[in-house]
Amino acid sequence: MPSVHPTASNGFSQADAYAQLRPTYPKEAISWIQLLVPSDNKTTCVLDLAAGTGIMTKLLAENYDNVTAVEPVDAMREKLLSVAPKVTVLKGTSWDIPVASQSQEAIVVAQAFHWFADLNGLREIHRVLKPGGYLILIWNLESKERSAWVRKLRDLYEQYENEAPQYRTGLWKDIFENVEASELFDLPLQHKRLVNDMPCTKENVISRIMLTRSHIRVLPQEKQEWIRKEVELILDDQTNGFTLDSEGRAEYPHDTDIFWTQRIG
Repeated sequence: MPSVHPTASNGFSQADAYAQLRPTYPKEAISWIQLLVPSDNKTTCVLDLAAGTGIMTKLLAENYDNVTAVEPVDAMREKLLSVAPKVTVLKGTSWDIPVASQSQEAIVVAQAFHWFADLNGLREIHRVLKPGGYLILIWNLESKERSAWVRKLRDLYEQYENEAPQYRTGLWKDIFENVEASELFDLPLQHKRLVNDMPCTKENVISRIMLTRSHIRVLPQEKQEWIRKEVELILDDQTNGFTLDSEGRAEYPHDTDIFWTQRIG
């Protein structure tokens, strides 16, 4: 049985910081999920896989009556229970989802599928989904195309990703080129992009990089301190366009990508 990537299990130990600093998802994203999987039926079951601290779980629970969250990291699961107390929270992974076969109308994977994009996971997701059920993948990503300071920050911290899987590389899509994947799901994946800009402070930006980037969290302390100083220099350089309003806030450009497919058979 595959295991959770060490960068994820070690780097995601700061559950409180993750819950406070990571961006939520736009209302339009939830509305789009509801278009695919209507929430007016009280028997509809939706599972949040690799649920983390419950950022997506909480939104799903506000719109669906039967939500299950599955998360392997203990610290994340504890935080999840506090933010979504009415949700069934289970320890599990994409390769071992502890629910009955053909029990879910949808499985939502928010900010996580790139960590376990393999056939074992797709087989298990297929097992759990009802026939015609939806696999919905969603990611927030800082928009370097729309912001010079975001581009420079990403150029700085992305060089330390090493072999840690990342959404932005698109390598996670390769598994859907597999013949067996096309026998399990209706391919190609469908895609929609939404704008998800949000307010932030300078300290928000710094803390998110230093405390919630798993590949930064596992670096030696000396290297982390150097990166923090470089982040501050980028933000303080007015030519990069990071400007604060009278309340000390700036606009943090993000895009939200949604991909979806349906179970075959």
